[in-house]
Amino acid sequence: MAVQGVVFLFVLYLLESDSFARAMRALCEHHEHDNRQQDVEMMTVNGMPVAPMEDNDVADERERIVNTPVEQLTATDAVILRQLTKIFDNSFLAVDRLSVGIPKGECFGLLGVNGAGKTTTFAMLTGDTSISSGDAFLAGMSVVRGAAGARRRLVGFCPQFDALIDQMTVRETLWMYARLRGIHAGDIGRVVEKLIDQLTLEKYADRQAGRLRYKHVTVHTVFISHIFLPITS
Repeated sequence: MAVQGVVFLFVLYLLESDSFARAMRALCEHHEHDNRQQDVEMMTVNGMPVAPMEDNDVADERERIVNTPVEQLTATDAVILRQLTKIFDNSFLAVDRLSVGIPKGECFGLLGVNGAGKTTTFAMLTGDTSISSGDAFLAGMSVVRGAAGARRRLVGFCPQFDALIDQMTVRETLWMYARLRGIHAGDIGRVVEKLIDQLTLEKYADRQAGRLRYKHVTVHTVFISHIFLPITS
């Protein structure tokens, strides 16, 4: 058991290490580039438009993001997506060279039909799925070259489906996320109580978090998306 503990700890380190991720990306980069070229050629042969005609404002934004140095873009844009691309199983193009900058203080939304790539885009930003090509920058930090550091710059992510554990109370869930976010042990109690007060959860603090639905749906949805704002202040 002692040997297994050391081995699995080493494996976990490799899986979570940015250095290991960069090394694996370097090994796969050439292969992914070839696959991307094959996909483009295949779509061209089949008569499918590789790059649909874009609106002028979309084309202008793409040109701005691609041709402007990242250092200059970060002066105005908090989130930068540069030619962000995701190909699943080397065949399905989920996100096709998305290029956009989101200015600081702006509320920005992705609209599209099911399968348009909205969830995949957010999954790449949070590190839940790898980036096939291109890059994204959060507060100037590359998601590809510094994934762990970039994710720490992201405030939070409210998933499409239920992310709460039914068996844990609201207070227990807040304690869990505070520990996961690296809040000092001596400050967790104060931070948790501050969050409970700010989110008006006093009546529900000791109820199971995953069961606060329907009538109290705002408790359920606001809970995750705003959990980190007061913690970092």
